[in-house]
Formats: sequence, C-alpha cells, structure tokens
Amino acid sequence: MRRVVVLTICLLLLSVSVARAEFYRWVDKDGKEFYTNERAQVPKEYQNTVATVNPDESRVSVGEKPAIPRKPATSLKDHKDKYGKGEEHWRKRSAKLRKELAALEDKYDLILKQEKENESKPKKLTANGSSHKKKSRTSTEKKKTALEKDITRKKHELEVELPEEARRADAYPGWIRE
Repeated sequence: MRRVVVLTICLLLLSVSVARAEFYRWVDKDGKEFYTNERAQVPKEYQNTVATVNPDESRVSVGEKPAIPRKPATSLKDHKDKYGKGEEHWRKRSAKLRKELAALEDKYDLILKQEKENESKPKKLTANGSSHKKKSRTSTEKKKTALEKDITRKKHELEVELPEEARRADAYPGWIRE
C-alpha cells in the first residue's frame, strides 16, 4: 500500500503540466507601455485598448539550453501606422506645426515690443486735435488679438488635434514629440 502511495505521488509530480499565464499590454496617453498578468490591474480608461501578449518561446532559455537568437520581425523605423504612414511623416507634421507656432509667437513678441516703444514716445497731435496714437493702438490691438487667436488655434492643433489623429491611426505617440 505504501508503494502505491509513493508511486502515485511520484507520477503526479512528474506529470505536472506547464502552467501558462496570460499577459496583458496597454499603452498610456504618454506612450508608455505597461504589462501585467492580471487584467484587473489594467486602469479602466485602458480596458478597451488592452492586448493579450503571447510570449515568444524561442526567446526563453531553460537550464543549459540557450535561447534561439533571431532577428526582430520589424524595426521601429519600418513600423507604419494603419494608413501606411511612418515615423518620418508624423515627425514632419509636428515639426511644421511647431515652426508655424514659433513664427506666430515671434510676430506677437514683435508687436508687444513695438507697443512698448510707442508708449514711450511722446504723443503727436494731428490738425483736428486728436492723438495719432489712438489710431495706431486700435490697429495694433486688432493685430495682437488676431495673433492671440492664431496662436491658440495652432497650439490646440499641435497639442490636441495631432495627438488624437495619431492615436486614431495607431501611430506611436513618440513620433509627434520633439
């Protein structure tokens, strides 16, 4: 009887199957990747974007047997979004928007500088007795207001619209950062 129990325990220990756990991957709004083996640990806002990850058995090394070296399927440079656009496309778009925003900000700074210079100059009266400065102030104020609106629009395009478009296209978020 004792032999049967010992033999049964040995057979049970030898026949232990390989335990597999599922791993989950998600990318946050900043483009950082996270992995877990418990789906409950995935934040609620990323539950619909979580992907199941299957480990590559050829990369696992057990005991004396080394992992089989192999070439990665695609490099990051070769990766394309779901519309076939790569990193270069997204980097050029974000660089163009940054350049346009910088130009608008430079114009705005120039107007502020001119406004300061005009304030320091003495007022000149015209023939009808009104100040010439009032007229230039209103045009300067109009230019300044228009530039403020343009800057706000361009910032929104760069900081909100472009990242959202990249997210919908499954482009890497790092492609649109500086």
